[in-house]
Amino acid sequence: MVKALLSLSGAMLVTIVAARLAFIATTETGSEPANEPWAQSKMEFVAWNGQRWVGWIRDGAFELRPQEEGRWRRHSNPSIAFINWDGEFWQAKVDDDEFLLAHRGYWSGPIERAPAIRYRDWTGKNQLRTVVQLRR
Repeated sequence: MVKALLSLSGAMLVTIVAARLAFIATTETGSEPANEPWAQSKMEFVAWNGQRWVGWIRDGAFELRPQEEGRWRRHSNPSIAFINWDGEFWQAKVDDDEFLLAHRGYWSGPIERAPAIRYRDWTGKNQLRTVVQLRR
């Protein structure tokens, strides 16, 4: 009985450690952590004009809320304009479980398909979000 409990406890511990290592391996950005498990249903990003926004996905579109309401209010939009890890301006649209990305919003030029958005948050940290993480 004791051997069985020890074996079961060992198997659970190995499973937990393996899951943690898999999580770290798939979310490492090379410089700093990109994913915060407690905040994955939204993204706090900086738009091209320096405005701070909170965004998530509902019904295939971005729901956006400004950090400070004034000129802008909460609204839905088919795309977002964000700053990527390299400080470049990009726009993203939702396409099923992936994103379509256009550099500087140039949709008639080369379009990239990506499983995740690599953006800078309000503090300038590199963040990573997938459609599944942002979908509500």
